[in-house]
Amino acid sequence: MSGSAESRWGYVLTTPARNERDGLPALLASMQAQEQRPLLWLVVDDGSDDGSREWLEQARGACDFLEVAAAPEAANEYLGAHVARIKRWGLEQVVARARARGQEPRCAGVLDADIELPPEHYRGLVEALARNPQLGVVSSLLQAREGAQTFVEPFQREDLPRGPTQFFRLECLEAMGGLPPWPSFDSIANVKARALGYETRLLPWVLATHRRETASRYGHAQGYARKGRYAWFLGLHPLLVAARGAAYTARRPHHAGYHFLRGYLTSALAREQRCPDPVVRRHYGLPRVLEVAKAALRLGPSYVSKAAHAAHAHAKEADR
Repeated sequence: MSGSAESRWGYVLTTPARNERDGLPALLASMQAQEQRPLLWLVVDDGSDDGSREWLEQARGACDFLEVAAAPEAANEYLGAHVARIKRWGLEQVVARARARGQEPRCAGVLDADIELPPEHYRGLVEALARNPQLGVVSSLLQAREGAQTFVEPFQREDLPRGPTQFFRLECLEAMGGLPPWPSFDSIANVKARALGYETRLLPWVLATHRRETASRYGHAQGYARKGRYAWFLGLHPLLVAARGAAYTARRPHHAGYHFLRGYLTSALAREQRCPDPVVRRHYGLPRVLEVAKAALRLGPSYVSKAAHAAHAHAKEADR
């Protein structure tokens, strides 16, 4: 993409942060190193008490595209619907603030605070949206760090952008009424974008690094039980609930499947709320079963491996 085209595809970001002080310097450094920097990046402090807010306020002086705001509601929970609402509010705010400066973003994204990025990250996401007018949502492939090693997180499908770096064509985001304010907002956003006729894509040649594995911040037991509750909320077909529990059990930590099923059954027995959007609930029934079956048989979008990332990255570099 040419420099003039790149300038027309400005983007904005929001990051919710609660007690992420130790990782904030690396996050800021990776944003300052971006080959294409954002028009504006709004970090929403969600009631931190570890010095995160103070550090961010000081860092603003060295980063002209960084702004900091306090979350609009108390952090009575950090994950789930609360963080979805914080991300939704942050996106609304950062778009409005950019427009108040006379800037019109073409893209808007969420960036989690525990992510580190290579310099070409956002250039790659912007280029993908600029080149394909049907593409509404993208993200990078996620790898996680475990000690000195990194590994590509499992179960990442090439048509399902990931929440920690989910990135939207702004007209797509606005057409679906903003980021869904519910648990599993990223999955729901993918469904809603596709229902509007947009394509969604995880870009295997763009890699981001999680400082900790997804669902592990408060331990695997809590993290996978929360995944189970999300499965109930979405209306995931029972066949897929069982299959997912088995898949989690088959890999380390092997107790993850138990906690996933425990979370699902606890929500089911309590008859907890399900997603109020009927389009989403329908999607996670039989259509989702068929999607997963096609992916498993390699008749549809496939799951991405470390080898696939390397092959795609090599091909993209050869195209430049």
